[in-house]
Amino acid sequence: MKLGFIGCGVIAMAHVEGLKELKRNGIETFELSAVCDIQQERAEQFASEVEKRLGNRPAVYTEYRLMLEKEQLNAVSILINHDLHHTVAEDCFAAGLHVQMQKPLSISPSFGRKMIADAKKYNRVLTLSEPSVLGAENVAIAEAVKEGLIGRVSFIIDYATVTLNRGFFAGTPWRHMKGQAGAGWINDHGVHRTHFFTEINGSIDEVFAYTEIFEKELSNGNVTVKPTGEDTAVTVFKFTNGGLGHWMCATSAHGEGTGGVWIYGSKGCLRPGLHATLEDGKKILIPELIERFAPNIVEHPFAHSYVELWEAIAENKTPISSAMRGLEALGVVFAALESATIGQPVKVQDILNGKKHAYEDTVLEEMKSILSLELKGLR
Repeated sequence: MKLGFIGCGVIAMAHVEGLKELKRNGIETFELSAVCDIQQERAEQFASEVEKRLGNRPAVYTEYRLMLEKEQLNAVSILINHDLHHTVAEDCFAAGLHVQMQKPLSISPSFGRKMIADAKKYNRVLTLSEPSVLGAENVAIAEAVKEGLIGRVSFIIDYATVTLNRGFFAGTPWRHMKGQAGAGWINDHGVHRTHFFTEINGSIDEVFAYTEIFEKELSNGNVTVKPTGEDTAVTVFKFTNGGLGHWMCATSAHGEGTGGVWIYGSKGCLRPGLHATLEDGKKILIPELIERFAPNIVEHPFAHSYVELWEAIAENKTPISSAMRGLEALGVVFAALESATIGQPVKVQDILNGKKHAYEDTVLEEMKSILSLELKGLR
């Protein structure tokens, strides 16, 4: 099948590496035949890198609608700012293409619901490229937990703090503005975590959180912004099955960051990236978990995402990283943000069905303000 990329930024090269792994392993899925980016130079440079890695140079565009019109594509991978996901996806569906969306599914839950409805309306496949649940290691961890390796999950601890020294995450100012990113670090990175939580232990029922913007101004020396997205979130949550969780995301750390996940069950503890430790002291390393629980899954998460997309299109197979699961993960993030806004615990289902949306309303308001400035030529 012929594939196009919309967006040639940093994450796009990780997708190319995934396609490269598939080619190296003789797994036929997609040919990357066209790429698009609003910056001509970046698109050309990216096409050259694709040629080096995959052996063919894709056609280059700076306007995605023109690419959809001119190229005979089967699917696209959308790799752009969160606030554009729903608009570009609908254009792709209308052009008859299947879509893989880079996480998060959308800037907010209401737009996520719209994207899923649009995919159904046009009878197209919509999958999510969520590396936290894809690839041999992540699949093995999830399967190990589901099959009871560490017993019944009682609680999960997750810390994800980084030191930016008042700069920009991934060098991109927009990630700190909720009108473009949906929220701060809790959405841009945190949605990885919530998708992982729900994949290994089922749905999350209720969330309580505090959030803050400690860094009132960020700069890379050339661009300065006053963030509207949260740089710190401290969250507790309760799974539907009774398990508990504590989750912290922050880009406001100084001097030293911290990170790690601990999954505690009635028979042991599992540390992603490291090992499982059972109650008798036995340690099981990740390679052994992969051999036991995911022997036939490709290693690279982005390679796996294209296997999932191909199987969803060609075989009507439900992906692990489906749009619905992506919406659920986004719902957990927005439940935390809603909780911090109204000062009460929030049911995730109330976010998913649109019953509670005080925080989301502030995102949509900022989106409208940005659009208004763009229309006036002031931005």
